[in-house]
Amino acid sequence: MTQINLDTTLENVKLDLNIEDNLQDSLLKLLINKVCQHFKMSYGVAEIDEKFDFIIEDCAIKRFNRRGSEGAKSESVEGHSVTYYDVMSEFEPYDDLIRQTLELSETKEKSGGIYFL
Repeated sequence: MTQINLDTTLENVKLDLNIEDNLQDSLLKLLINKVCQHFKMSYGVAEIDEKFDFIIEDCAIKRFNRRGSEGAKSESVEGHSVTYYDVMSEFEPYDDLIRQTLELSETKEKSGGIYFL
């Protein structure tokens, strides 16, 4: 497993957002760190493999674009409407892929017994 390179992640996020200076690097690093910590807690991993870098980048970009309207569930301005994912479910579009790659299985089975009458 090769660990995610946060410098590369930062550069990719800046490229995607068309940011060519270093004025927002501190903010972007903070957002990337928050996404990484959320990922680690959500999936019970100590390190993030580089193959998940695109997910971290996408989620950091989404968080950056939501700045100023973090708590909004939906927003409507002059006919333009936007609805955001909750931060708690930011990995939802990638969840199946992540679970399959990490070989995590989420089962709804419960221990119990069968009784015949």
